[in-house]
Amino acid sequence: MKISEKTNKGFTLVEMLVVAPVVILAIGAFLTVVISMTGEVITSRASNTLTYNIQDALSRIEEDTKLSAGFLATNSVSLVDEREDPAVPTGQGYNNDTTNFTNVDDGNGPSLILNMVATSDNPLSTSSEYIFLKDQPNACASAQNNVPLTYNIVYFIRDNSLWRRVVMPAEYTDTTDYACAAAWQQPSCNPDWLAEQSQPTFCQTNDIRLVDGVDPSDFTIQYFSGTNSTTELTAASDSSENDQTRAAALLAATTLNVSIEANQTAAGRDISQIASVRSSRLETNASAVASLAPVTIPTSPIISSTTAAGSKAVFNWQVVQGATGYTFEYNINGGSWQTGFTNQNTRTYTVDTPAHEDTVNARVLATNSAGSSAYATDSVTTPLWEPLFLKNGWNRYSSSYSSPAYTKTRDGIVVVKGMIKRNGTAVGEEVVGTLPEGYRPNQSLMFGNTTNSNTSGRIDVNTNGDIQRASGSESWFSLDLIRFIPDDGRYSRTTITPFSNGWYEYGGEWGTSSYVVTDANRVVAQGLIRSGTWTNGTQIHDIPNSLLPSQYLHLATRSNGFGFVSIEHRTTAAEGIVAKGVGSSYVALTFNYHPASYTGWSSIPLSNGWVSDSTGIYSTVQYTKTSDNLVSLKGLLRNGTASSGTTMGTLPAGFRPSENLLMATVSNQAHARVDIQSDGRILFRTGSASWLSLDGITFVAEQ
Repeated sequence: MKISEKTNKGFTLVEMLVVAPVVILAIGAFLTVVISMTGEVITSRASNTLTYNIQDALSRIEEDTKLSAGFLATNSVSLVDEREDPAVPTGQGYNNDTTNFTNVDDGNGPSLILNMVATSDNPLSTSSEYIFLKDQPNACASAQNNVPLTYNIVYFIRDNSLWRRVVMPAEYTDTTDYACAAAWQQPSCNPDWLAEQSQPTFCQTNDIRLVDGVDPSDFTIQYFSGTNSTTELTAASDSSENDQTRAAALLAATTLNVSIEANQTAAGRDISQIASVRSSRLETNASAVASLAPVTIPTSPIISSTTAAGSKAVFNWQVVQGATGYTFEYNINGGSWQTGFTNQNTRTYTVDTPAHEDTVNARVLATNSAGSSAYATDSVTTPLWEPLFLKNGWNRYSSSYSSPAYTKTRDGIVVVKGMIKRNGTAVGEEVVGTLPEGYRPNQSLMFGNTTNSNTSGRIDVNTNGDIQRASGSESWFSLDLIRFIPDDGRYSRTTITPFSNGWYEYGGEWGTSSYVVTDANRVVAQGLIRSGTWTNGTQIHDIPNSLLPSQYLHLATRSNGFGFVSIEHRTTAAEGIVAKGVGSSYVALTFNYHPASYTGWSSIPLSNGWVSDSTGIYSTVQYTKTSDNLVSLKGLLRNGTASSGTTMGTLPAGFRPSENLLMATVSNQAHARVDIQSDGRILFRTGSASWLSLDGITFVAEQ
């Protein structure tokens, strides 16, 4: 038997070169089919999702339109939260700030702005009821005919996406004074903006992002006057018209047609969908209050005024129904009108720039998309004096002397007055009262005064406004000599430097000695300096020649006990501030005077033997009044009747205080007291007939 052998062979090289491309082509074709099928699936899903999103957005628009009470040209709800700070945005504006929405394309595409009536529950619920405003005009128990609480739903394009936002009034949660019940609706904001806020915000929920890939031009809104109307109300969406004109046209609109086109990319393929809906309002229960919803020009506000401490004029006005904002303007003493704010949902304004006894005139109007009301006006005159509220058992001394009060003159000088007494024994350096901001010095100041038994006392005024009795009897204590320039930024100061003859700054809370030259050409000095040479006539500081007075002045002040300094005008002497040999340890430089360049002095008619010094060195007895009604006296008297109550001279009408004032001065190198009476009489109380100075005495003329 013959046995044969069979041999198996593989592909030859030639065969492999033929077969391999065929296999590769087959695999490529298979992958192409798979990728194509996957792309089709992804694209189909993306297209279906886009279609769903557009239809969902249109369904929301349709439902909101049916429930709406009207279409708006711009949002009717203010975009600031006046409950906390009118300048703080709620995040509900177009740019997540206070930018209003408009129903026309202003570069961001048009917005659909719906005026809605707030409800107590989901408006689709059968248990839902409308929310009405309190006392508009009825109490909540019979509020069915009241003005409803309205809010806005806004559909708008931002970052190529269509969004839905709920814009609520700032007061919507206020069921005490504003609304009769709590609203079911809540304000919404951009979710990214909310996430960036470091503290709780006004918004309670996120805006709804409805459709991506929508250009501003691909969101179109047409308005019609009826369900079957085919004639578009073009004026309602004409970007060349103002808000008021569009609002008027929108009052006739009951139906709208909204079209949305969106373009996206999926699996490298462009997809596009477009759809529209036509919907009419007043098809559901919103018709019950529709007659209350249309926007009309608001009525004028009811405005009232009052004053506040610090010579401020405060204006308030009531809510005007339908107003989305208010414009406030004012003038002072009939000057030009100044704008406080424009179209803000704020119902108060404080004018903090007037002086005492200025008349502030105000006018305010209410605005909304339909227009502006007529102006409502009011005026208030700020008081000359603000009462100084006393502390720690201190009270007014009697009606025979000045009441505790303070003011600031138009020249910027704070003036304090008051004759006070203590119920009980004073404790240490006790605070008797406090001045408000704007009436406080930039460093602690020390003043001399007259206290019980006609002795020298000391008053300190601190940077926090506290007025302290540092020394002096609690039986009675005068505040009538406190005069200074406050730390309100009006004037720049000149440092008093250098000092001479061993004098130097006291330092600490007393700061650096300085002076101000006011607009009325008055030099007002402040500071506290330590002991140098006390010898009479020794120079302490060389005042510039332009600020020297025309004659020698004696200025009562305070040291470790009574003290005074003089201002020497003669270039042949130690001119400037000079020591007088009275005092120890320190001396306060709290005084004011007019330099020689000031004119307008008049002589005071003297009586009972009192005469002006005749040497020509010292000031003659004169008076003047600057434009801020601050009267100044100067002069050295001699040789009169030196008994308490003697009239030394009399000031004319127009240069008199309204209450009797008690002034400390210097007489024959010692403390003295002079009273300025409301009838103009200048009374001698204590001192010497040898000589008595009226230099530096200042007070406000009131009659």
